[in-house]
Amino acid sequence: MVAFHACQWRAGGFNVGRAGVDVFFVISGVIMWRITAGERPGRFLWRRVTRVAPLYWLITLVMAAITVAWPTFLANVHPALGHLLLSLAFIPHFDPTGRPFPLLPPGWTLSYEAIFYLVFTAALFAPRRRQAAIVCAALFAIVAAGIVLDDPAYILGANPILLEFAAGIAVALLSRARVLPGRWAAAGLILAGLAGLAVPAMLGAFSELGRPFIWGIPAAMIVGGALGAEDHGGVPRLRPLEMLGDASYALYLVHLPVQALVAHTLGVTHDAVFIPAALTASIAAGLACHVWIERPLIAWARRTPSAAKDPATSEKALGRQTP
Repeated sequence: MVAFHACQWRAGGFNVGRAGVDVFFVISGVIMWRITAGERPGRFLWRRVTRVAPLYWLITLVMAAITVAWPTFLANVHPALGHLLLSLAFIPHFDPTGRPFPLLPPGWTLSYEAIFYLVFTAALFAPRRRQAAIVCAALFAIVAAGIVLDDPAYILGANPILLEFAAGIAVALLSRARVLPGRWAAAGLILAGLAGLAVPAMLGAFSELGRPFIWGIPAAMIVGGALGAEDHGGVPRLRPLEMLGDASYALYLVHLPVQALVAHTLGVTHDAVFIPAALTASIAAGLACHVWIERPLIAWARRTPSAAKDPATSEKALGRQTP
């Protein structure tokens, strides 16, 4: 997504970068299933809110302040009060120009995450053996409603992309059953998934209605291959990639304003200058934001009487869950 948005400042290109959202939604489904065994609904929802909301709120408010003082900073961002409040509440809506994006545009994915979290919270009241079926059935029902009802239901949340969360749960169940492929077959599955993302993008074969099939299935193949390799002996640990994974949520939220700053500073005339600078600045800002802002924010938000402690919960796993 970072590279995709960097290219958008020029003539576009690297359209397959949009599929990072699809991979993320599948990963989110995997993580939510894995961390919720024995989880209480209220505690689950609290930890989701304190994991996702504080940094998003902060970056959104900073973006609003910047665009008030500098209206041309990002041409598509308009800091109207109602738009800001709906964005902070994760409520899907149309912005002042009629586009279905929150004030911080990449935050549109968090509206879908919020729907998924609410569905999962409700499912946690049921026995564990029924939770996956309940979540998947609810997601299918929401998508069906979005297809049957007239817009804007489809545009504002009831979208087939929700099915990618269900795909993530399915991959997690296959992993638990130890039926995912071994190392070499897993590598082949990952390569096939990457090709499955790239070929439709190169051919221009894409539709939002068919997104769970065009990009969702290859995304599930990639995630399934990675989990299969992990289940059968693991994969080499590369600390730089682990650090980038830990900071991925912060990187996702800060990269657009950082790229705007680079664009206004260096200009976007030369790809060989702008794109490497935009990528480097985005990664550096994401890492710094994760260490100095995101982690302290989460710790502060959870330092309350209602934040029940559970040593068994893996904060490292939670840290890698990006939008």
